[in-house]
Amino acid sequence: MKSRSVRILLSLVISAVCLWLAVRGVDWNETLKALADARYLMILPITVVGIYILYVRAQRWRFFLRKLGHPGMRTLVAATNIGFMSNMVLPLRAGEVIRPVLASRRERLPLSGVLATVFLERLFDMFAVLFLLGLAMALLPVSETVRTWGVYVSAGAIAVGVVLGFAAWQRERVLAILRRLLVFLPEALRQPLDNIASNFLRALSVLDSPGAFLRASAVSLYIWTLIGVTNALGLLAFDLPVPLVAGAIAITPIVSLAVSVPSAPGFIGAYQLGCILALAIFGVNESRAIAYSIVMNLTTFLACVGAGMYSLWSEGLSFQEIEAASEDPDVAA
Repeated sequence: MKSRSVRILLSLVISAVCLWLAVRGVDWNETLKALADARYLMILPITVVGIYILYVRAQRWRFFLRKLGHPGMRTLVAATNIGFMSNMVLPLRAGEVIRPVLASRRERLPLSGVLATVFLERLFDMFAVLFLLGLAMALLPVSETVRTWGVYVSAGAIAVGVVLGFAAWQRERVLAILRRLLVFLPEALRQPLDNIASNFLRALSVLDSPGAFLRASAVSLYIWTLIGVTNALGLLAFDLPVPLVAGAIAITPIVSLAVSVPSAPGFIGAYQLGCILALAIFGVNESRAIAYSIVMNLTTFLACVGAGMYSLWSEGLSFQEIEAASEDPDVAA
């Protein structure tokens, strides 16, 4: 519990620092004007696309789970909605635990295997984000040095994919190599790491062909393209002088990396700083960028919370139950 409290405190401090960095140069009169002039009708399509993204995530998750069983889409959609809601309202990204626990309990799947598929999802998300970040750095109006680094980042994303593919198709060989390396570690570390590696490589069994790997990669890029669409709709809402495609390519990976750091529920602070850094590339000042970030952050928050609350109601669950599951997964196993 003490360790958990320290991590929560650290995440709050990080959020506070990010928020201070984001607002220190803001002219609040200009921000209020930008908020007053925004086209709030754009919130509807942003919300619809945001909820659809949750559904596509559940579809991809079902594909990753196919070696463990045949879970129903209703279960996976509900677990995804509740998990992403929990990421918004609970500390320490509790939804990353709640989501697999709910799926494991409802579909009677091994929790270790389900957790491994969540880690696999994150790897494919990292692949997509790195690819978009590299694309942004290579194509946007930045220095030649940054553009060159963009090529390197894109190449790194492709390398991540190659490593995943090799590990998927040579699981036994990779596990044997890892076990040879683990013998040099203390026993207290060796067995847990061996279990993690075994479960992860088992999850990789879904990538049993080049076609499966390409499908997972394509769906992951589709998910992040949809996220880019919501960011482009936000640009239209605020009539910002930013090219829609280029802006979406820049905002999506930069904000994603910003909110990946430990932060307060709702990604407050980290989200705002990410938007400001991304929009600065196009000459948008902090005052207009912070207005954009407030509306986009709040819209995303309400979409996730609304979808999650609906799934809680439809599944007959209480918020207290899922909060307990985040602190002790065994209660929901």
